Amino acid sequence: MLRNAQLGALAQRYGVSIAQFCIRYCLQLGLLPLPKTANAAHMRDNAAIGFVISDADMDTLKGWENSTDYGEAGAFPVFGKKRQIAAAGREG
Repeated sequence: MLRNAQLGALAQRYGVSIAQFCIRYCLQLGLLPLPKTANAAHMRDNAAIGFVISDADMDTLKGWENSTDYGEAGAFPVFGKKRQIAAAGREG
């Protein structure tokens, strides 16, 4: 998702990175995103989400078709790599 041009255009309208936009999106859905980084600058960026995605943009995002099959987790609006989800399922 971090290379998605449509998502990049939306994030740019808000003046934030795609990662920040995705974190904010999850928060507005009532989810608790857990971004992973060991980079202090990325941690600060991930916490700088003091903006609100408009209702219209939230509706647009909710309507995007997800081309990745997340199996049983498909009901959740997650962004990631299919192999990571599959690996997590084998561990739990």
